[in-house]
Amino acid sequence: MPAVVGKVGVLWYGLMFAVKMMARLLWVRDRKTAISGGDGVELWPRKIATARFCLEDMRIVKRAVGDAEPSDLKRSKPQLHWGNKFGGILLPIHYRKGGVDHLHHVRRVKVILDLKKQCMEAHFAYKFGSHVMSYLGSKAAGLFSHRFLCNTSFLISNMVGPQEDVAIGDNPVTYIRVTSSSFPHALTMHMVSYGGRAEMQILVAKDIIPDPEFLAYCFQDALLQMKESALLLAPNIKPC
Repeated sequence: MPAVVGKVGVLWYGLMFAVKMMARLLWVRDRKTAISGGDGVELWPRKIATARFCLEDMRIVKRAVGDAEPSDLKRSKPQLHWGNKFGGILLPIHYRKGGVDHLHHVRRVKVILDLKKQCMEAHFAYKFGSHVMSYLGSKAAGLFSHRFLCNTSFLISNMVGPQEDVAIGDNPVTYIRVTSSSFPHALTMHMVSYGGRAEMQILVAKDIIPDPEFLAYCFQDALLQMKESALLLAPNIKPC
């Protein structure tokens, strides 16, 4: 019986998130905020900054909210294939001022992500994009992607990189950074981990966010504050 209830829940949440994603593609859009771009924002001048994080700090925060390590996620589904496949999910933006619980947002987003993992929203997004590309062509796929991005506030992605330091032709690689432009957003963030560290490239429209270095510092400081809160909950964990 629990297995049946679980499958019904997966189907229900999958249908719900699929409808939300299609509505976002057609007419639903985020409300305007201070970081929302205007028409043609993808053509505005850009500035870029880098936020640097320690992966062990992230693991401390993840353990404090009961999340799983990436290696555990991989082992739990050995039949799944890893490869160059792109999917996406929609995450709501919650604004919360004040308060002393720095893990509030982490716990809230974790609940949402757990539901999205169960309903496989990212798989639906990948399959939808793949079918549009196959049957309607690249122009239709580009139109749908642009429409979808125009109805959202910003884009963030992350990728797991090598855990150990590597070298190319006896030249040591000190960091791995990626970014992309021409998205209809005033804020685009891409993060890649490498050798126990993670670096996030923050690309902004400088007319809207003139100081991306300060924004990078805020992200770094936010992780440190969350780590301090996590260590208070589990003082036996050694900090990075």
